[in-house]
Amino acid sequence: MHAEDLERPIGDLPLGEPVCVRPDTRVRDAVRTLQQGRIGCVLVTDDDGLILGIFTERDVLRRLATLGAAGGDLPISEVMTARPKVLHADDSIVYALHEMHIGGYRHIPLTDGSGRPVKIASVRHMVDYLAERLGVRDAGEANS
Repeated sequence: MHAEDLERPIGDLPLGEPVCVRPDTRVRDAVRTLQQGRIGCVLVTDDDGLILGIFTERDVLRRLATLGAAGGDLPISEVMTARPKVLHADDSIVYALHEMHIGGYRHIPLTDGSGRPVKIASVRHMVDYLAERLGVRDAGEANS
């Protein structure tokens, strides 16, 4: 792998499409969206499409475990992480990795010039890219 591989814009990677919900979406519906879409996060956006927060599978474990069944009836705005860190498509992969590491993020939204989400970068995307660059085809092969 070469240094240039990490300086490429993160927008060059095959990233996920953002899935957005409204702030009044019930937690149980957001969790269902995560499960059905087999995704790790949803973005909470306002009527103009601007990001208000992010709700991740980690939030389900950390925040809802203590609330029990009643937590499912709460609006997502009460349990989301407000004002998440965002990146732009032209930010470098190494910068994205740094921000994800420092912040402890597994998912980070990419926004356009007006602040609307366009993609989602995940740790999985980063690992897949690095594995490809290092010539590892499948994690199972690496453990053989």
